[in-house]
Amino acid sequence: MDPEELQTVAARDQLWASLRVLQPEIERLSEGGWDGSERERQIVQLLARIVAAELQFREQQSGGGE
Repeated sequence: MDPEELQTVAARDQLWASLRVLQPEIERLSEGGWDGSERERQIVQLLARIVAAELQFREQQSGGGE
């Protein structure tokens, strides 16, 4: 793996690791526990960013992003 790939993998791992502290809130949201707060909006935005980054990572790994 070249340095750029290593950096990408490290960033990806950090994003996924950041979710551990949010797990109780994510589980509540997944069960439909919505209150419309700014905090929820931020969590949903974070989850969307992580999913988008994961999809991009997988596309690059499969050779589709080159």
